[in-house]
Formats: sequence, C-alpha cells, structure tokens
Amino acid sequence: MPTNISIKFLADYPHLISTVGEIRWKEWGHPPEPESLDWWVKVTERQSGRDHLPVTWVAIDDQNQAVGAVGLAEFDIEERHDRTPWVIGMIVVDDNRNRGIGAQLLAALEQFASQAGYSQIWVATGEPAVGFYQKCGWMLTEIIQRPHGETPKILSKSI
Repeated sequence: MPTNISIKFLADYPHLISTVGEIRWKEWGHPPEPESLDWWVKVTERQSGRDHLPVTWVAIDDQNQAVGAVGLAEFDIEERHDRTPWVIGMIVVDDNRNRGIGAQLLAALEQFASQAGYSQIWVATGEPAVGFYQKCGWMLTEIIQRPHGETPKILSKSI
C-alpha cells in the first residue's frame, strides 16, 4: 500500500490522463452516464487544464501511479448554471479510500479556487459521497429531483 501521496496538476502528468479516465469510467461508466472508456479518457483530457477552468489534479502514490483525481469546472449540471465553479470527477481508487487522499485533493482544489478569487464552490453528487463532503466542511444546500429519477445532492463550501 502506498505511503506517500502527492497532489499534482494532471496537465503536468499527461501520461496519467488515460489512467484517470479509466478510473472514472470504472466508477461511473454505466447509464445514465456514458459507457465508453474512450469518452471518459477524452473528457479527462479536456478537463486537464492548469491555468484556467477546467483544471484537474491527480493523486500520485509513491510508485508513480494515479490513485485519485478531482477537477474544478465552470459548470457541472444543467439545472444550476447560475453558480460557479463546480467540483467535477472526484474519485479515489477503491483500495485507497479512507486514507485522506480525497481530502488532500479537495484541499488543493480549494486553495486554487481561493487564489483564483472564488469565495464559494459547489458540487453535485450522489448519496454515497455526501458524508465525505460534509466531513470536509461542505454543507448540503439542496436536492434536485430529475424526471428520470436521479436525485443529485448539491453541496457548497465557502472558501
């Protein structure tokens, strides 16, 4: 099990883009989300900016493997284009969860957002992740009921 985790801009580690895309695909590559691995890799590549949104960070273990990632984008869900920016693609590989990696990724994202002049950030997530965000200081602000039954939870954090 890795002992040291470093949080870096994915843009500085382009050889890890396909790995991060695959990690996301394994977690979310089923309906209603796109099912194509290629789609997830291409989206991850498009989101791997560094100087302006979208920006993505990757958690790298002591064996130089990607074990997690998180992005920050202008928008995430159609229903809430009235607020920005949004956390996107937050993921930690299963066997690395509950080790503080997600909190480290969010800390890097929050520092970047603050330095970019944002005072509040948002995330839309499913039930399993709500507790994680709340432990990191996020507040549940609303639940959206979508016509096809999905109910994303919206959380925010002042920074």
